[in-house]
Amino acid sequence: MNDAAPRPQLSGLPRSLDMEAARARLEERRARFEQMAAQTQAMADQMKSLSATASDPNGLVTVKVDSTGNLTDIELSARTQRVAPDVVSRAIMDTLAEAKRRITDQTGEVIAATVGADSETGKAVAADLKERFGSGEDEEPRR
Repeated sequence: MNDAAPRPQLSGLPRSLDMEAARARLEERRARFEQMAAQTQAMADQMKSLSATASDPNGLVTVKVDSTGNLTDIELSARTQRVAPDVVSRAIMDTLAEAKRRITDQTGEVIAATVGADSETGKAVAADLKERFGSGEDEEPRR
């Protein structure tokens, strides 16, 4: 005589169908995870190759930054010799800020095209950029 109580069936379905549904859900989650990982890798690969160049409106300075906002090149025109050092310094700093703003814009485009701007990954990367480069909201953009 079997004293064990019968196992309840989930959702009123036979146990074999419940297992099939569980496997299907698990496979679906695995596929979503793999897709998200591939999108995140594509985003990272594209972001590595980003760079931005900016010049000041007076033609004194041109700077280039890499994907992390690090200065990779700076060109000073001959005009800088006829301008006060504080003007040159301000032009360098303003132009560097503009180049970093451009990198932030480019990164935003990559995020939107790969993982989506509203995804958790996209939001996290965007928040990191704001922290590293500042929001830029207090500065007037220059083109």
